[in-house]
Amino acid sequence: MESLNSKLINKMKDLNNKLDQRLKDLDYFNRSKTREKLKNFGSFIDLEKLDQEALKDFSKMACVDGSVNRFGSSHPHYIDLYQGLAKLSPSSYEDVFESNVYSPLFADQEEKEEDLRGKLLARIEIQAATRALETYQLDYLIMDGNLIRYNIEDKENFLKLLDLCLEKNVIISGFIKEPKTNVLTELIFPSLKDMNLSDKDILYGILSQGEGYILNDSYNKKVDQGFYSIFLRTASYPGVTAMEIPSQQKSQLLKMANLAYSLSPQMSRGVPLIIDMVDKEVKIDDKLMKEIVLAYIDKDLVERFFTSERSMRR
Repeated sequence: MESLNSKLINKMKDLNNKLDQRLKDLDYFNRSKTREKLKNFGSFIDLEKLDQEALKDFSKMACVDGSVNRFGSSHPHYIDLYQGLAKLSPSSYEDVFESNVYSPLFADQEEKEEDLRGKLLARIEIQAATRALETYQLDYLIMDGNLIRYNIEDKENFLKLLDLCLEKNVIISGFIKEPKTNVLTELIFPSLKDMNLSDKDILYGILSQGEGYILNDSYNKKVDQGFYSIFLRTASYPGVTAMEIPSQQKSQLLKMANLAYSLSPQMSRGVPLIIDMVDKEVKIDDKLMKEIVLAYIDKDLVERFFTSERSMRR
């Protein structure tokens, strides 16, 4: 900390004071007032911890996540490695992996890098989910992330996946670790203009452990896009997560919320164990990424096309 200059330290202190005062001005720390306001726009729901017998109903299930890591320097001299994983239950089912390698050196797309990255990541996850459904008899499919993202990034393939779920009577849902919507901010603090708060900020510490909150349809913007959702607090951590489901399966939303609650350890940040497991297994960290590149790409090609000046500094 000795290397920090006094101007930077003072700027950080100013930001801290500004945040603290702004939230106090909003009565943000008054939990009872915020809960009363929320009752005008939706309903609080008590979640249920499912026992072992009830959990047997979810024995045929897939949880899907994806990852992307980059090796190289600036555009177009890099390699993106994508991996999707559908982790399956029961253990007799073999997990499904999908992979893709992308480099702008061999691409003619005119899309922005981040837009293309999001599209390719969504596609690899959809591919893993689709192959799992085509290969095994499943009853439930949980995607790590909101379903609307797949509908935006790769609509054609997502709709095919949704049709497959409906055809096979598979309940598909999306578990959202950090809800980024801002509907509640607009409803509860309509005059707020100078602070960019999301719904997870508004609900921090507001829900009780084992409690959910569902917006009325007239206020929920997702309904018009064909999805229904519920905010959740599934552990001692005061933050919230969320669960999303297509409108065709709206009646199953609370059931999937109860599953998320049941699979989340009490002393945790509120993420179901199955989500953390697939997230850990699908990730390709920097060390592994480098090992893969150096193992399969000739050293002289790596140095010519994918080695930056910065990485060669001593």
